[in-house]
Amino acid sequence: MKLSNRLRGLSAFFLIVLATAVVADDRSWLITMTWQPQAQFAGIYYAKEAGIFAKYGLNVEINHKTPELAIVDYLTRKRSEFIVAALGTALVERSKGIPLVNICQINQESNAMLVGSRKSGIAHLKDLKTLTAANKPRRFGIWEVDFGAVPLAFLRQHGVDGEIVPVNTDIALLLWGAVDVICAMEYNEFYQLLAAGYESNELVYFRMRDYQLNIPEDGLYTLDSIASANPKICRAMRKAVIEGWRAALANPEQALQYVRMYCERNHSRFDPAQQRWMLTIFGKSLGLNTTHAGSLAPAAYDFAVRIFKRYGFINKNVDYRDFCPNLGEGDVK
Repeated sequence: MKLSNRLRGLSAFFLIVLATAVVADDRSWLITMTWQPQAQFAGIYYAKEAGIFAKYGLNVEINHKTPELAIVDYLTRKRSEFIVAALGTALVERSKGIPLVNICQINQESNAMLVGSRKSGIAHLKDLKTLTAANKPRRFGIWEVDFGAVPLAFLRQHGVDGEIVPVNTDIALLLWGAVDVICAMEYNEFYQLLAAGYESNELVYFRMRDYQLNIPEDGLYTLDSIASANPKICRAMRKAVIEGWRAALANPEQALQYVRMYCERNHSRFDPAQQRWMLTIFGKSLGLNTTHAGSLAPAAYDFAVRIFKRYGFINKNVDYRDFCPNLGEGDVK
């Protein structure tokens, strides 16, 4: 009995040593957001500013993407160890041979939409196939391929032809009447359209998740070499990010204060109403009460790969276990 107790004591001791090995790591780790400061990243800001990263032994700095670089460039050019990126972006880049791995799936549902004005004669899905009043094909403002892959898949899935107009995250082309339909995130550009003066009943919108294209978006990514060399760091990073998001949603006023702080540091505009909308809508897509919180479910991954291959956005499979490496633990609690 004494030997058994002694062995249990030694086991507990070694567990403590293993846990503090991460705490003792004083290296600084940089996470680069895929866009400018906004509530889409509130959980990560919260994890930094409320000491959650520090609790897990992580010394984390936060950066934001600038226009001159693609988000994946921050990894390949060694400007950042971790990035927040859309699953679509990661699949496209992995297909090109960049060894990206997902160490934390942040949201579990698609927020992507196609939005048009009813004044243009669009009220139903079938109207996307009709010609304009000027007897011309419809014009669709679509994001670049990695972000726009799911909306493009939607158009192809339903046999919709038309002119594709590349856009960034901007609603101006729809406001000017230069396109009939435009991509939007429900937590971002859709709000901008409402803020620009549209009433909800003046718009027609097609949520991708309502049309069997519910592909998750934001995840935390790194290179396979970093994940392989630092599994404890990646494991702690996943836990801290999800805990940060739980805290942000439980304390929205504090979370918005952190968002404001990052906007001010970056000299970005902070609209309280828009950021509150973003925090609420984006928060609903996180699936924090599901068994897959923090992880990309194999079924969701396989579905995304099938869609992206079917419509020509990627040309090869990557095994799920290579894309989502086993970091030595189960689901995030």
